[in-house]
Amino acid sequence: MSVTASDIMSILEQIAPRELSESYDNVGLLAGHPAQSVERLLVALDLTEGVVREAEKAGAQMIVTHHPIFFRGRKNIREDDAEGAAVCSLIRAHLALAAAHTNFDNAYPGVNDALSEALGLENVETAPHGMRAGTLGEALTVAEFVDYVEKKLDTRARVYAAQDKRIERVAVMGGAGGDFFAEALSLGADAYVTGEVRHHDALAACAQGLCLIEAGHCETERVCVKLLAACLQNRCDELQYNVTVIESREMPFMR
Repeated sequence: MSVTASDIMSILEQIAPRELSESYDNVGLLAGHPAQSVERLLVALDLTEGVVREAEKAGAQMIVTHHPIFFRGRKNIREDDAEGAAVCSLIRAHLALAAAHTNFDNAYPGVNDALSEALGLENVETAPHGMRAGTLGEALTVAEFVDYVEKKLDTRARVYAAQDKRIERVAVMGGAGGDFFAEALSLGADAYVTGEVRHHDALAACAQGLCLIEAGHCETERVCVKLLAACLQNRCDELQYNVTVIESREMPFMR
């Protein structure tokens, strides 16, 4: 059966419905023709020139990313800036591009389910804004917990805590979730793991007894690539679509 970019978008709509996206977001088919034939599909966190090269090398016809292009208004597409160069490379390679961003944040399973699983959380519950909260297998000190997060996410984390405490209940939100610390507190979390934290949010969280772990935007969300790829592959297989879904290995930063 010939599968098109439009068919992939129908599957993506089932996994991460557009209605779950925030009003400011830019999701859906962002480049390419809906009728483009797709046999191989690459899933990545971001569109970069490296990801485009990876897709070409893999023989893919389409890329699905978590983070969208054109997230903020652009008045040009120039090759002397990173996004413009990646878009030009994408077009030259005749690749279609789709994004599932806040709709995948808010979906089930979604980004924060992948993050909860990566951190080994148990008895996980869903909260507003896609946040998840669960328990560790055993209580840890703040220092032990930071070490645990760094190993599980392969990252270098920054910790904000007013005092040492035992960490057992943990809330998580991938990406720029620092300003949602109040929700983490309302869920009874001892610690909150997210990607980015602003200084005054850290001060307010610590004042209320929350241990806040800033583990990196990329590091808290790259775990969702495997989940999104698996969801797409499973649905393609169920529909008997002859499509191979590939998980990107491209890393935008030195590790």
